[in-house]
Order: sequence, then structure tokens, then C-alpha cells
Amino acid sequence: MSCKDCERQAAFLATDIEALVNEQLALEINLVNENEWRKRQLICESCPYRQEHTCSVCGCFYKFRTALSTKHCPMNYWK
Repeated sequence: MSCKDCERQAAFLATDIEALVNEQLALEINLVNENEWRKRQLICESCPYRQEHTCSVCGCFYKFRTALSTKHCPMNYWK
């Protein structure tokens, strides 16, 4: 159980990260289609190496990496 201040801080960080990811994705041209993006995100969301918003293997924000057609999963889970 965490304190209420920590919970508010975590929620704030989540919205900040989401905004940063969306801002950067708007600048990218090599994106996967919506279905592939959702598929990759589902894989990451159930991955034992995911820590909140990041991958503990490569350190990326997984919601950003999953959208890029030029990127791959460092554990080859996206086959």
C-alpha cells in the first residue's frame, strides 16, 4: 500500500509520460498501423520485464517503442 501523495505523484507522472509519448509520435513517420501497435502494447503490458511505463531490458517507454516500425522488442516477443 502506498501513501496518497505517492499515488497522486504516480498518476501525474503517467499523464506526463503519455503527453511526451504522443508529442514525439506526432513527429515520427515510420509508424506501425493501429492494429500492430495495439498488439505490441498488449504483449508489453503482460511482459515480466515491464516496469510501469518502461522496459527494464532496454529502458524505453514501451508505448513509444511499440509504435515505431523500425524498432523491435529486445526479447523478441513481438515476432
